[in-house]
Parts: sequence; C-alpha cells; structure tokens
Amino acid sequence: MFKLTDTKTGTTSTDTTTSSLNQSRKRRALYLVVDILIVLLMGIMLFWGAASQFYNQYNDATRYQCYAVGFWQGTGGLAALPSKQCAFLQTSSALAQKLQDQHFPHILVDLVASQSTAHAFHLLPPEYPLLTLVPFSSGLIVPQTGYWYQIAFAVWMAVIAGLLYFILKYYRSTSAALAFALYLVLGSWATAEARFDLIPAALTLGAVVLAAKACWRWAFALLALATLLKFYPIVLIPPLLIAQQLQYTDKWTFWRRWQALGVFLALCVGVTAFSLLLNVVDTLNPLRYFFSRPIQIESFPAVLVWLGSFVGYPVQYPFTFQSQNVASELSSKIGLVTSVLLAGGLLYTFWLQWHRKIDIFMSSLLSLLILLAAGKVLSPQYLMWVAPFVAYVGQCHWKWLVTWGTVALLTTIIFPFLYVDLAHILLYYPIVVMRDLLIVATVLVLLYVATRMPRRMTAQGVASVPTSSEQNEETEKSGNE
Repeated sequence: MFKLTDTKTGTTSTDTTTSSLNQSRKRRALYLVVDILIVLLMGIMLFWGAASQFYNQYNDATRYQCYAVGFWQGTGGLAALPSKQCAFLQTSSALAQKLQDQHFPHILVDLVASQSTAHAFHLLPPEYPLLTLVPFSSGLIVPQTGYWYQIAFAVWMAVIAGLLYFILKYYRSTSAALAFALYLVLGSWATAEARFDLIPAALTLGAVVLAAKACWRWAFALLALATLLKFYPIVLIPPLLIAQQLQYTDKWTFWRRWQALGVFLALCVGVTAFSLLLNVVDTLNPLRYFFSRPIQIESFPAVLVWLGSFVGYPVQYPFTFQSQNVASELSSKIGLVTSVLLAGGLLYTFWLQWHRKIDIFMSSLLSLLILLAAGKVLSPQYLMWVAPFVAYVGQCHWKWLVTWGTVALLTTIIFPFLYVDLAHILLYYPIVVMRDLLIVATVLVLLYVATRMPRRMTAQGVASVPTSSEQNEETEKSGNE
C-alpha cells in the first residue's frame, strides 16, 4: 500500500516538476522572442534616423570612410571616393622640418619624415585615436560606392545597440533594458547608428559591470579600450579605483591594489607607442584637437555666453573643428569657471563614493553627467555615453523616464531638426537652454540626494546605490523637514 501510494506521489511530483520546467522554458522562449522584436524595432527606428543623414556627403560616417580607406590604402585610395568627400584631410606636415630646426635627434626626424601618408598604414584620423580605425573599417566589407558604407556602418552599430540591451537585461533588469531602448530612440535617433559612440558606451558599461563583480583587471582593460576610442572614459578611472580600494585592507604599497590600473596604463601606452610608429603627427593631433576646441554652441558654457549677450557682451559664432561654436569677451572667464565646477563636481562625486554614500554605478553616472553639464562641448551623440548608466540606475521609474526622456527628446529636436543653419539654431536656441538647464538640474538633485544618504555597503564591501523607492522616500523626508 505504502509503495503504491509513494509511487503515485512520486509520479505526480515528477509530472508537476516536468510541467513546471516546460512552462518555464516556454516563458523564457517567449521573453526572448519579445526582446528580439524590441531590439529589431529599435534598430529599425535608429536606422531610419541614420538614413535621414545619408544625403549629406560630409556627415560623420563619410568621414569615417575616408579615414578607413586612407589608412588601408594610403592617400591614393581616396581617389575612388567622391572628390570633395575627403578634402578635409590634411595629408602634408612640416613637423619633420620643425623638429630638425629645433635640433631633435636625427632618429626622430627620420622617423617622422618616413611616415608618408601616401603609403598604407600611415594616414591616421587627426581627431580620433588609432583604435577608432577598427569600427571605421567595419564598413569596408561592402562596395565603397553610393550609400553602402553608411548602411553597413549603421548595421554594425545596430548590433552594438542590441548588445547593450541584452547586457542591461541580464545584468540589471528588463526594465533597465527597456529604458535604454527608449532613451536611445528618443535622444539618439539620428546619431546612434551614424556615429561610433555606442562602442565606447558599451565598453564603459562592461567595465563598470565587471568592476562591480570584482573582475578588476578585465574592468580596467575594457576601460582602457574605451579611452583609446574616445578620451572621455578617463573620468571613470577614479570610480573604478575607489571601488577597488574599498575592498582591500592590505597596505597601500601592496601590488594587488594597483595591478589593474597597471593593465590600463600598459594598454594605453602600448597602443599609443604603436600609433607613434605609424604617424607621429596624427597621433598627437587628437590631443591638440581635444584641448584646442572652443566652446561649442550646444554646451552649457555656450548658454552662459549667449545669456551674456543680453547684458552687453555680443557673441560671435565661428565654425571651426567641424562644429558651430561661440565666442565673446566672456568666453575665457566662463570657460575657467565651468572648468573649476567640472573639477569640483567630479571631486565631490568621488568623495561621496569614498564615504560609501553612492556605489560605482551612481558614481560613474554622475561623473559622466557632470562632464556633459560643465564640459565645453556637448554634441548630440554624447547622450549615448550616459544612456546605459541612466537606464541601469533609474530603470523604468517614472521620474527618471520623464526627466531623461525629456532631455533625450529635446536633443533630437535640436539635432537634426534645428541644424538647418545658424539662423535657425539661434531662432530656437531656448530649446538648447532648456535641455542644458535640465541636465544641470539633474546633476544637482542627484548630488543633493546622495549627500543625504547614509553610508551603504554591499557584500563585497563597496557602496550600494539606493533603490529608486529609497531615493524617493529620502527626498520626501527632506521635503518634510
């Protein structure tokens, strides 16, 4: 009797378990299909935005094509492209003669003189580091006539966008992935698949995720690759380093504390040294380009310069460095003040993390937001830098969706729709003012809330960011007090 009863019970239990597993597999399969459909829809929407710029022979993607063809084939290969498309490339340099006049060692002078851009592997992007030639070359798998390069490049960026979606889904939540898709379509409709910024954005998110899992060497390696694509990820070194140091109780001179940072430096130095062997001039040019750029018209410092025009400081609008900029008697003063605010904001953010009030994700997000708010350049594609972190931290909480969704939507209104000509931009410049003020307000609110937060610890010993509900409760308490 007992054996019969036990057998039936065991059979029933096994059947129930099997049925439950089958239902679970079906749900996962259904969710995967839904995720794939969302990614495809996102890719299609972003391709539509990128395609709206295909007609412009001088857009960013066509510049990438010039860089890639020039590197692999030399300047002679540029003849296969439309004559005016690559005219912006300056292929001659008097650096060798200058070095000789300054009595530099002959080995250096000879090296510079031998790096003729007429030969393959010597023409490097003058505004980007060497590593950018990897994504730029991805579009060379198709014929180089017509729009084929731009189409291929857009498809590759769609793949990166899909990868970011799934990283957020599996390492954070479905709501974070959905928020990211929304922010990307709203704010980077015309830029996500027409620029390469999604690649450093993916690398920085991957670096922070790995850092949160204490995979320090891999985290710093990804951050180095991101920095070798664009310089901005360098501001994330302190958040990663602080999170790492908070986990250790060893002496400060112990090698384990600095090994991962050594990986970062080794990669950066190694790639830069290799780049110098190819072209000294174009290896140094991105640094000159970065530091010499004036205040760009969309940045918050530009808003302050524009406001100065109402109190007797007229503004000029020169077009240099491939962007519309602003200049007035206030430019240098405003540039100095915002640079101080930038440094102060970053240092305060790192202080909050060191005192365990915010975790590595919030620290990284704040660092990037402060860079956007106080930096002298704010191009539309920069929103891709922060979108994954906004989605990770805020997920689908309505306050985040409303705030950053508005920033994203205003950015798309600015570009491409207001970028008709300078007169059109100035006519609707209050939209730029509104967007920038909203970014600044977001930074201030996040810093205020973080300041009032108690020290929080995770199991690994790093500060844990409060949930959205905890932040709301703390904000409400502050208001009541």
